[in-house]
Amino acid sequence: MMKNKNYNIFRQNYEKNISKKLEINKEEFDFDYYETKQPIGLTIFGGLLLLYGLYIMFKIHTIYGLLIIISSLFFIYGGLKKPKLVFRISKNGVWTKEFGLIYFRHIERFEFYRYIGKHSSERLKIYIKNNKLYEMDKPFLEQAISHIDNYGNLKNNLDKALTIVNKRNEK
Repeated sequence: MMKNKNYNIFRQNYEKNISKKLEINKEEFDFDYYETKQPIGLTIFGGLLLLYGLYIMFKIHTIYGLLIIISSLFFIYGGLKKPKLVFRISKNGVWTKEFGLIYFRHIERFEFYRYIGKHSSERLKIYIKNNKLYEMDKPFLEQAISHIDNYGNLKNNLDKALTIVNKRNEK
């Protein structure tokens, strides 16, 4: 993952060096990928904890009851919050929450990696053409995808879109 400073340098250089102005508002995105939703059990657990906190508050001790109620609200919020948009694919490029819009014509390839260990994760590496032009430390941008809901078809959608753009550019 890029450090915030390196990300800002990439973003500024990318926007400065591309020939077509970034117009994300005019892009029509074909595929949207959101964060994985929390299980409904989290909300149910929070609700039961809330009821238990109310019982404790009125029957045993007010302070302990309030502490349990407050902690139950965190579980309820975690289960009910709307998932955030993380990744989008259009016919012209990809948009990520972290890197913004990157046109396919500036992308060389995509690689998927699974890191196994204490903190297992799945990551997408976006290899950028002419990366020295954007003053990047590495020739790729790295995006975490293990928290994306329904990312199983992400690889196929990215490969199809990149193939279509490459064929369009060859004409």
